[in-house]
Amino acid sequence: MKFRGQVEVIPVTTSGLLEEFLRLPWQIYAHDPFWVPPVLAHQRRFLDPRRGPFFEVGEAQYFLASWRGRPAGRLSAHVNRAYDRHQDEFTGFFGFFECLPEPAVAEALMAAAADWVQQRRKRRLVGPMNFSVYDEMGLLVEGFDSRPAIFQTHNPPYYQDLLTGLGFRKAMDWLALKITNRDIDAPAMENRLARIMAGQPLVLRTLQPGELERRAAEIGDIFNEAWERNWGHVPLSPRQFRYFIQELKPLLRPELVNLVLDGERVVAFGIAIPDINPLIQQLNGRWSLLDRLRLLYAARFGPLRQVRALVLGVRQPYQGRRLHYAIILRTYLYLARETPCEVCDLSLVPENLWPWVKTIESFGGRPYKTFRVLEREI
Repeated sequence: MKFRGQVEVIPVTTSGLLEEFLRLPWQIYAHDPFWVPPVLAHQRRFLDPRRGPFFEVGEAQYFLASWRGRPAGRLSAHVNRAYDRHQDEFTGFFGFFECLPEPAVAEALMAAAADWVQQRRKRRLVGPMNFSVYDEMGLLVEGFDSRPAIFQTHNPPYYQDLLTGLGFRKAMDWLALKITNRDIDAPAMENRLARIMAGQPLVLRTLQPGELERRAAEIGDIFNEAWERNWGHVPLSPRQFRYFIQELKPLLRPELVNLVLDGERVVAFGIAIPDINPLIQQLNGRWSLLDRLRLLYAARFGPLRQVRALVLGVRQPYQGRRLHYAIILRTYLYLARETPCEVCDLSLVPENLWPWVKTIESFGGRPYKTFRVLEREI
């Protein structure tokens, strides 16, 4: 497909074109000190329709753009059958968007994505999502002065102008907040934690060896139940959640995974992970055995200097009992007393979930990055 004479957009149909798709970001971010290159082996698997968990519920097409004969942009167009069932049937998505600062390239890429999703009877284009609201998603619009935390996106500031110039508007902002204060009143926090749990026939404890796999389905059910009313939520299938857990497993430290049990039943959970993006950045996309060992050591045994509080869920009948507050208290106490942690990122939080934002702010958290999901009728 040719657009505006100098721009050509083609679908990715061969392994060679897929490699061009994967490696294009190195051109875009050559001089950006905060960009964290993806691990290429992971991204190949994630994008592979035969192996990627998204393709259980969705379909995608990848596109490459060239400008004046040189690679200049890329994106995916995709549809999500689970979204169709849970939200609406007229929305298609774009993701993995990268582009030179050339409006004609962005226009050609979005035209290709719009045409592809229109052929599947969609009337609205939403993104960027890689592939869903629970994958890496959103356009960074605030917070360009720091490296993203693990599993966050990053992009040049001009991307916002490219997309708004094509008629895209804000659908929802998602916030990343961070806590940096280590000067805490530990006895007071312990008393607050004890008061929350007092009188409840519940136990708050950390993860036990081998427990994650055994309880994965149960935790997945809580996740889907807890986030059901939030913007853009699409329930994760058991296979998708197992993939999520397998991706997290090498990063997990039991002290950073908290469960609340009512008898033998989990009713709330919180998972925080070491933010190893500083090391991933050094790998520059590689995935050798030595690289894997370095990452494993950093995640499981190295000093905890940066942490991302990734996900927290409470079963709906228990949501009035301040269990989310108890999980944050326990994690904060551990990080401040037992580790050299300098920053804990808590993300991503939809901006309309203001009680959750206020809870984090009550611990001294402050927003430092904003990720925007955009939409446009087509």
